[in-house]
Amino acid sequence: MEYQPGVCNIGPAQQRRRLLLGVGSLLLAVVTVAAIVAVEWPRWTLILSLFPLYGAAMGYFQYRERFCVGFAGIGVFDVDGETRQVRDEAALAADRRRAVRLNLKSLAVGALGASVVYGASLVLV
Repeated sequence: MEYQPGVCNIGPAQQRRRLLLGVGSLLLAVVTVAAIVAVEWPRWTLILSLFPLYGAAMGYFQYRERFCVGFAGIGVFDVDGETRQVRDEAALAADRRRAVRLNLKSLAVGALGASVVYGASLVLV
């Protein structure tokens, strides 16, 4: 695997870490919703599931797209087990543009998920 600015900045080992982040965040979202329902907090607090759902989406998208938002932010890549600095300004700019798009996509999925959770609570609870 090879580093491709704005396309791929992590290899298989880093991808697995991002997938675990996504799965852990999804489990946290389930626990958050269950806890809010169990302790009978106000229904609007279900919107707090946005945060772990955003994390779940971010982990999944980083895994699937072989691209780490955090690495783009600090200007590094790791496609073969060795973290290296991105030296080219154009490559760094491409990575950061991609990071913004992934962040926005993850936020949209998290917001949609939180809206679904809230909407389901209106029907089911």
